Amino acid sequence: MFDNLFNFKIEILAWSAIVFFAVLIHIVIGTVRVIMMVKGNRTIALIMGFTEAAIGLFNAILVVSNAVKSGINLYIIFFYSLGFAAGLGLGMFISQKISRDILSITIIPSKSDSPLEDILRENGFGVTCYQGSGKEGNRRVLSIISQKSNLANLKKLVTAADKKAMLAVHTIDGLTGGFLLDIKNKI
Repeated sequence: MFDNLFNFKIEILAWSAIVFFAVLIHIVIGTVRVIMMVKGNRTIALIMGFTEAAIGLFNAILVVSNAVKSGINLYIIFFYSLGFAAGLGLGMFISQKISRDILSITIIPSKSDSPLEDILRENGFGVTCYQGSGKEGNRRVLSIISQKSNLANLKKLVTAADKKAMLAVHTIDGLTGGFLLDIKNKI
């Protein structure tokens, strides 16, 4: 069974390439399908699920039948694993491109005289402020609508200005009007 583990033939290299691309497509479709499910696109998720299952079954039959015919081969295992990893990478890249999430971010500064509102506006964020009251007294509550891609920069600005500020992030499903950093006529 393990006699052909390191055996190299052009036929095995061809099957390895087929396995690589089949696994890559399988994993990419699976990754994008999950995003479609989360976003509530049921029809697209169902179609992608069907396609993913068909490719997965094709791949399983291909790998198993090849292993039975010619024995387990290191090249098939390597290309299967490489296809899986490449599929994850490509799937994540595609998910970032199709998942331009818009976030609602609420910031409660730790001090009532925090300069955070001005700092965020100076850096291009649209900030809506209102008064809130809690156990620690009155605070200005800052509300920002932003793309997910700007979240890391926003967190960095908030942390630099006020390490104890509270930050809550929520995904928005739909939005009309208003001002958003880096989004022009897309909404």
